[in-house]
Amino acid sequence: MKQPIRLLLRSLIFCSPAFAIEPEVPGDSGAKPAAENVRVLSYNIHMWQIGVDDLAAVIRKSEADIVGLNEAWDEKKNEAIAGKLGYNSVFGGRSPTEKHPEKVHTINGFYMPQVLLTKHKIIRSEVFNAMAVKDHERFDPDVPIYRGGTMALLETAKGNRLVVFVLHLHPWGDGSNEKMTSMRLKEIEGIQKKLEPYRGLPTLIMGDFNTRSHVDVRGEWKVTPYLADHGYKDLYRTTHPDKKSSPGLTCGESRIDYIFYNKHCSAVSSQVVKDGVFESLGYDHSDHLAVCGVLAIHLATGDPREAQDNYQKGKTKHD
Repeated sequence: MKQPIRLLLRSLIFCSPAFAIEPEVPGDSGAKPAAENVRVLSYNIHMWQIGVDDLAAVIRKSEADIVGLNEAWDEKKNEAIAGKLGYNSVFGGRSPTEKHPEKVHTINGFYMPQVLLTKHKIIRSEVFNAMAVKDHERFDPDVPIYRGGTMALLETAKGNRLVVFVLHLHPWGDGSNEKMTSMRLKEIEGIQKKLEPYRGLPTLIMGDFNTRSHVDVRGEWKVTPYLADHGYKDLYRTTHPDKKSSPGLTCGESRIDYIFYNKHCSAVSSQVVKDGVFESLGYDHSDHLAVCGVLAIHLATGDPREAQDNYQKGKTKHD
């Protein structure tokens, strides 16, 4: 009888995967999620000047798991890049219930929508239309933006939740142009109003801000001081404090593309994606250079899952 028993034990040991316990779904056991790093890329692709394959190569090389795209006004290419990478995505005008007339820089009635791509699960999302189409049924007067916006609540595989807002603020006008700087200030005030319910969660605001930083140059710049006053930090300048040796220029002679983060994150690293970095061709790919970085997201106070309850009814839910 000893030999059959040995064989039985041997089969139980080496066939154990057949009896393996399924991994717990984050949160089901009541265990707290573990802190982790996220990789983020923000890129104005200048109306898809870069090809889908080239953009996919840059994103893969960067290993970014959260990507914000500006001037990505082509629904088919937006779907193609998400499919090629295997990322979840959200942007204004996607899969509408009612088709809208095609207009320049518009996707199904959404003027200049911003694109969010991510490896993480999208729990909730909200897209904001622009002032140019304020008669559109999805225009939100509380967010008076001129080039659309995308906000999403994400959940990582470890169960951490964070909020991301992809924006593209109004262009033109330097720090002495009161009208233009005030317009951008109103935009960021509206965006902050939408983010306020989630102040207990790690939060990222990323995109083409069309404004220089008050830390970099003199002038009546209003957006970056406003964000600083509300607890947000500039990822690139935090990791590269010497503005002379690391100007971080992203559009010609200006630094106008940023990744801002709140107190529930901490900066790890960042860089401007210049020619040759992550297989990028620099300004041959776009009139902007991408900004990429790594952030450590900290556990939020309280249950981070409660954040989804702050979303108003009628917003988009991703299963």
